[in-house]
Amino acid sequence: MSTTDRGHARGWRLHFGLLWAGGALSSLGYIALGLAFPLLALHQTASPVVAGCIAATGMVPRTLLHIPIGLLVDRRDPRTVMIVSQAVRVVCVLGLVGPVLLLDAPVALLGAAAAVHGVCATCHSTAATTAVPYLIPREELTGAAAKNEARSHAAQLTGRPLGGGLYGLAHGLPAVCDAVVSAVSLILALRLPRIRPDRPAPGETHLLRDLVQGFTQLRRDRFLLLTAVAGTVTNALFQMIWLVILMLATQEGLSTLLLGVVLAASGAGGLLGSLIAPYTVSRRSPVTMVTLCLWGWAAVTLLLALTDHDNVARLLVVLPLTWSGVGFVGAHINVTVLTYHSKNVPTEVLGRVTSTLRFFTGAALPVGVVAGGFLLDALGVRGTTLAVTGVIAVLAVVFTAITPPLPSLLRRLARRPCPRARPAPGTASPRSGAAARPARAVPEPPPPRDLSPSGRE
Repeated sequence: MSTTDRGHARGWRLHFGLLWAGGALSSLGYIALGLAFPLLALHQTASPVVAGCIAATGMVPRTLLHIPIGLLVDRRDPRTVMIVSQAVRVVCVLGLVGPVLLLDAPVALLGAAAAVHGVCATCHSTAATTAVPYLIPREELTGAAAKNEARSHAAQLTGRPLGGGLYGLAHGLPAVCDAVVSAVSLILALRLPRIRPDRPAPGETHLLRDLVQGFTQLRRDRFLLLTAVAGTVTNALFQMIWLVILMLATQEGLSTLLLGVVLAASGAGGLLGSLIAPYTVSRRSPVTMVTLCLWGWAAVTLLLALTDHDNVARLLVVLPLTWSGVGFVGAHINVTVLTYHSKNVPTEVLGRVTSTLRFFTGAALPVGVVAGGFLLDALGVRGTTLAVTGVIAVLAVVFTAITPPLPSLLRRLARRPCPRARPAPGTASPRSGAAARPARAVPEPPPPRDLSPSGRE
């Protein structure tokens, strides 16, 4: 490797390291303080209704603003978006959470803080995702996606225990932690190079058309559209599985410590899956990888459905195995989709495509929780789990039917010529008196098309 190549490699590795570390700190602080918001509200008011409303104000605004945030990231330097979002987070903690903790200010400030905090975290994560293809060589995108997915699971695995532990020591420590890590993340973003996204000419911009560009890209790209549907549906379904786990733990009298271990298994499985994903994803087409993941999810949920739910010892094995399996498979499908985005989605709309997908998958979470409650009430634990498995299996069958090798095999069988009897040696050709013509080769069917666009229009 030449000196120039080594310098280039060190450059992008340094930039990715800064981007990765800043995202890890941002996610860690967001999860820790996000857990503390409802706890602070409950401590101040002793009302679970107020605590639930405070938690909701942290989720709803960021979900609704996903699309405008994607347009903002596509039109502005992602580095600038990350810097501003982290600076606003520090001001939010000091100016809104601080008065509630120190001056006994109205709890409504916590709701405002949770809303601003969630929007800033979404801006930072979307900008960080959009910046990856600008800073990382194309051949390194799969590894970068896997590292980012591992970071997400590691933050989930450590953020909630950190937030709960800090809150137990002092109610204000999660807010202090978030302010500190947000400030460090801001400093790391300042060290990133400026990114100049491709901007349309002034006369070519149209607000409404630009906002829906993410939806337009999904409609044009069949793989993105199908994975958006699969991701939205499975996100809702796994909220039902989460409710099933809570129900089983309550019915069998499992301690909160054991319940916490079970729920943490998803992060452990996701972290392991993120380490393995670069090797598995790089060896298969995106649609094949998603198909295998759907079958894997169907298998782990079926295992839970067929388990004897009255056997506590068996549940203590199957529950973490199921939930870690969900995370393990989810890491593979996330790395697959993130790699596809970075390689195939035009960079000028990458922010909006990312935000559009997160809008749908995020909106599925409350829908899944509500629908899961009704299903549990109507079908019970086993019936709900079987229903979830059935829907995932249907998605797996659909993806299997459109996976390139199967349609290609069917086309080859349909176009294969019928065998003809060969004339015996020395006999005349069936066409008497006619000169024998060379046999015309049967045309090969076209190569199977992947669900990815072969040429963007």
